[in-house]
Amino acid sequence: MKLFRLAVVLGFLALANIAPAADWHVAPDGDDANAGTLEAPLATVMKGQELAAAGDTVYIRGGTYNNFAEPLRVRWYNVANHLHKSDISYVAYEGETPVFDFSAVPTNRRVTGFLVTGTNITLKGIHVTGTPVGEQKQSECFRIAGSRAVAHLYDCVASGNAAIGFYWTEKSRGSATRCDAYDNVSRHPNSIGNIDGFGAHGNGVQFYYCRAWNNSDDGFDAIFSPGANLFDHCWAFNHRAGGDSNGFKIGGFGADPKTKTPEPLPVHEVRYCIAAFNGAKGFYANHHPGQAAIWTRNSAYRNGGGNFNMLERRPDMSEDIPGDKEVLHGNLAYRGSVTKAYAVPPENETDNSWTRPGVTVNENDFVSLDWKELMRPRTTEGDLPQIDFMRLKPDSDLQGLGAFE
Repeated sequence: MKLFRLAVVLGFLALANIAPAADWHVAPDGDDANAGTLEAPLATVMKGQELAAAGDTVYIRGGTYNNFAEPLRVRWYNVANHLHKSDISYVAYEGETPVFDFSAVPTNRRVTGFLVTGTNITLKGIHVTGTPVGEQKQSECFRIAGSRAVAHLYDCVASGNAAIGFYWTEKSRGSATRCDAYDNVSRHPNSIGNIDGFGAHGNGVQFYYCRAWNNSDDGFDAIFSPGANLFDHCWAFNHRAGGDSNGFKIGGFGADPKTKTPEPLPVHEVRYCIAAFNGAKGFYANHHPGQAAIWTRNSAYRNGGGNFNMLERRPDMSEDIPGDKEVLHGNLAYRGSVTKAYAVPPENETDNSWTRPGVTVNENDFVSLDWKELMRPRTTEGDLPQIDFMRLKPDSDLQGLGAFE
């Protein structure tokens, strides 16, 4: 009993010594010698991280941050901000927009604006622009890397960069919600084919209500991902800037028969998404050596390489084959080739626009076919804009198909 009472007392003492979560503030006109209060803000996110402890929030005031000519060196990267401490949130101050312009970062190495290697990092409301690329294969605006790295991003934007927008790699995990990646274009031949909007190459990432357009490679790319990813209510459109130009490139491990694939093989999920006016494939299984995904209630329009291209690869990685393991329910396609590389058996496809008996798809089924509506501004709450593009008319015999519930 004495031991029990001692344990209780020690427990209360431990709880009493836990400091409450603190708030820190960063502003473009701040000073890292300041206290980090709202009235006396810091100048840099890195100083905010230094002062913060687990559970703390670093609030970032609106304005432009561009003093990054002397970055950190982390492996083969020049890094503007390295977020390595865990359980810290970096949040735009309410009603304000912090813009990080990384155009001054030297390009003698790959560049990343925010490198996240800590666990349970939250970033909210941060905009990134100007991230350059030199002779290297790629640069990244947000890079989440390493098996301990977990990052959740909300309402973040990557635009006007020569770099990948959001990039999970090296068995990292996390999510992106209401994030946009657009106009991220490299003209250099070494990198033009690598600048995606979103790269899901970690150990499982969830994407909710995100958009990607006019990036020089793909909208969403999940090649070499060892874990299953989720793409929910996401839009990828107008990828025509010179790279692969796919909307959703889901799965795959390249074409080298010597490649060792993970066990079990990941099966991704793509639901209520839109792929429109991309130069190549809309929804693409990308040589996956087995089932790439479950494709549910997606809408595809006028994609140059096929709206639903289900190209798979033999399990032994020996050659490409038409996809016969994909599962498709309730999908809708119009204009261009509806399906390509397609050998899906009837038991794996139900009630798609190309399998529903007695229906045809034409322009009279839709309220609008103006894909540019997809670029409309988000709502003040950050939600996807209300659009009529590919929304079915009430009298359409295609009701119940596609991305609109």
